[in-house]
Amino acid sequence: MKRREVRAMNKSVRTIVKLNLKNINGAYIALIIGLAVSGSNYIISFFMSMNGADTSGNTGLGMSWAVWALPIAAAIILPTANFRRIVSLGGRRDNFFKGCLWTYVILAAAASLLGTALYYLESAIVASSTLFDGVIGVADPFGWNLHGPIVLFLRQFAFLFLTAAFTHTFVAAQGRWYGWAAFVGALVALCVFIPIAPLRAVLTTYIYIVLLNPNALLQIIACLAIGFGFYSLYKPVLARKII
Repeated sequence: MKRREVRAMNKSVRTIVKLNLKNINGAYIALIIGLAVSGSNYIISFFMSMNGADTSGNTGLGMSWAVWALPIAAAIILPTANFRRIVSLGGRRDNFFKGCLWTYVILAAAASLLGTALYYLESAIVASSTLFDGVIGVADPFGWNLHGPIVLFLRQFAFLFLTAAFTHTFVAAQGRWYGWAAFVGALVALCVFIPIAPLRAVLTTYIYIVLLNPNALLQIIACLAIGFGFYSLYKPVLARKII
């Protein structure tokens, strides 16, 4: 492949990334609504305390959880509305495949950065305020905050990328027989894996590796590898996708 062709292809991928980021208003709205709903806890507690109520024992979910809505909602929009729009305008499927991949890298990084900032900001607010006894931030149940903000950012980024890649591929497959088969298979797997101890152990091990793993490096590598694995399944789905 000539250098000029490579540059043209990369330029097309960048164009698709830009189009993707401009045309996911639903994801941005989901993020804003999530932040508004979770942030309302502070407003409600403030007015309750102003009226003499004791809110010091309250515990709520932190705003850092809301940022997860951004890449997940985008992963629902991109393989449906954006695919038809971009391919109908002449976009190549191969470039769309690569463009969506980079879009999820950007969105997962942006969401993780915002979530990490909100997590530490909320921790500081709660520590200096009597409105809450505590706030459960995004890192607390998983122990992602044990090694500082940079590791928290990377762990959250890797998990959000995995979640977006899985959601994108799963949504893209719907409407075809293999999509319905995957949906039914997922339901059957949950029904079978949970009651049967050895299979339940497999599911528990997966959750442990991608969410609860105390080894940050292993968790990050596992999430990225599984995420790329899920997303690679989108390529044959994309090749057969009808506009």
